[in-house]
Amino acid sequence: MKNNNEKRPTGEKKRAAGRNAGIATPRFAAVMASQAVGLLGMEILQFVLPLHLLNLTGSGALYGGVVAAGFVPYTLLAPVGGVIADRTRKRGVMVAVGAALAAAMAACLPLAGTAAVVPATVVVLMLAFAAQALEQPCVQSAIPHLVVPAEVERAVALVNQVGMVTGIGGPVVGGLAFGFFGLAPIVIVCVACFAASAVVAALFVRVPYEPPIRTAGAVATARADLAEALAFLRSSPLMWRTILGATLVNLFGSSFFNVCSPYSVVATSYLQMKSPGTLVGKVMALALMLANFATPLGQLGYGVALGLVSAWAIALLAAGATAVVAAWLANAARA
Repeated sequence: MKNNNEKRPTGEKKRAAGRNAGIATPRFAAVMASQAVGLLGMEILQFVLPLHLLNLTGSGALYGGVVAAGFVPYTLLAPVGGVIADRTRKRGVMVAVGAALAAAMAACLPLAGTAAVVPATVVVLMLAFAAQALEQPCVQSAIPHLVVPAEVERAVALVNQVGMVTGIGGPVVGGLAFGFFGLAPIVIVCVACFAASAVVAALFVRVPYEPPIRTAGAVATARADLAEALAFLRSSPLMWRTILGATLVNLFGSSFFNVCSPYSVVATSYLQMKSPGTLVGKVMALALMLANFATPLGQLGYGVALGLVSAWAIALLAAGATAVVAAWLANAARA
């Protein structure tokens, strides 16, 4: 008679193989594909439209105000997006968001050269941020339904990496294309990205869904859902501290780069104008080489540091380094 324990390794191997293949499911790949093209269009939109407005008006205050106005619906609708994510079909939200953004960008193009460009830019940006507030909770909450539990953390990391790649690549692609070809091709690219995102979601995204029980109206249900979420967070002070930390990083870090990065464009123009005609290519090549080398080097350094010291210590170091660079640039400008 065989020992039952002899069968255990075989079963463990099968479960391990299932875990390794659990993230490579067609449903998860469809969500990733829809997110990738949609976020690429979103990043291009959020970078180029305010930059176009900055070029037209030359007003940094107006630029910052327009970008800030876009965040208002995101802030207000984020809790609503969480409720919708748990109570509706996630695929439907993704399709609706892509279709709405494609239509909004197409409608914005005829207004680009008119006096209505400012309100049109504000409206489109607000719509884009509102769309993110509704869609992102759906994507994040869909992940546990698309991969095995052991692969959830890895899947979340991949989704976030897609966001990081598009967050870096979108402004670069959008800025270069805008500088060479103007606004119209950018709008067409964004429309294509949003339409492709909606089509991929409609055809391939499949997220298991069981309609939750609702015993009250929509407003009362949303209020009860949010109250339940707040009660859960109150039981975990560490989670509250994590949320507050992310909020402060966005307040002092992300906002700075979002608003000031178009002026990194100004620095590039300065290098081009001040370099002799025979050296422009070489000067720009060196500038791009050093700037591009700094990004992976910094990422590697932060990754190593996180394994050695606390995150708050790394944040203090980054803040101190930023202050030193700012002081150095200020002294150079006065010289």
